Amino acid sequence: MAVRDGDHQRLEKQMKMVLGSKPPGCVNRCVGCIPCTPTQVVSPPDKNNNLKATNTNQGDEGYYLLSWKCKCRNKLFEP
Repeated sequence: MAVRDGDHQRLEKQMKMVLGSKPPGCVNRCVGCIPCTPTQVVSPPDKNNNLKATNTNQGDEGYYLLSWKCKCRNKLFEP
C-alpha cells in the first residue's frame, strides 16, 4: 500500500515535533483493518490517582501524555 505524499509529510512533521519518540511499525497490528497507520494519542492525566508527590507543581494539570498507537478508521490498537 502506497503512502500519499501529504500523509507522509504530515507524519514526518509529527516525528520531528516529538523528540526521542518514533512511530511504531503498525504492520499486522490492526486485526486485518487496512490502512493501519501510526498516530499519536493524547492521554489526559488520571484525576482518580490518589498517589501524589510531596512537591507537586500546580501547573501539572495542563500536562498530557503523548503516546503512539496504531489507527485504522476510527479504531486504535496497541503497537
